[in-house]
Amino acid sequence: METPHFETIKSPREQLIEMEKSGHYVFHGSFTPELEFLEPRQAVNQNEETGKMEPDRDPAVFATPYADIAIFRSLINGEGVSGDSTSGFGMSENDNVYLQATTNLLEAAKNKTGYIYVFNKNDFSDFEGTECRAHSQVKPEKIIKVNFIDLPQNIKILN
Repeated sequence: METPHFETIKSPREQLIEMEKSGHYVFHGSFTPELEFLEPRQAVNQNEETGKMEPDRDPAVFATPYADIAIFRSLINGEGVSGDSTSGFGMSENDNVYLQATTNLLEAAKNKTGYIYVFNKNDFSDFEGTECRAHSQVKPEKIIKVNFIDLPQNIKILN
């Protein structure tokens, strides 16, 4: 009698980290489900002097080569959050991803579903820090649904 073959089922985060390690993909995290294509949008940034939101570079589809940042961005957002909140992410001095958020954002994420749009890295350019950009419509190769359990454990709590 043959021994049965057991296949390990990977979590969404494990699948995304494996794809990240391959070096062939970039990721866009969103709370918007199952978009067929992503189109360039105008990003905005807060002007530090005036406090006003202003256009930030040319319209683009923004993505990241870091799966954990995409997961974080898909779940840590202002949807359904009351009170003041803030979050951030980036690269530390020793080239590790850092993530930070206020408690209310993390609490709200417990009841959210995020969507990670996985793209071929060759469809993107302008790789800079934690982001890259596509300046034309892009079609995801895969869409992976994530939940609170998929958030990385190293999120710094801001309060």
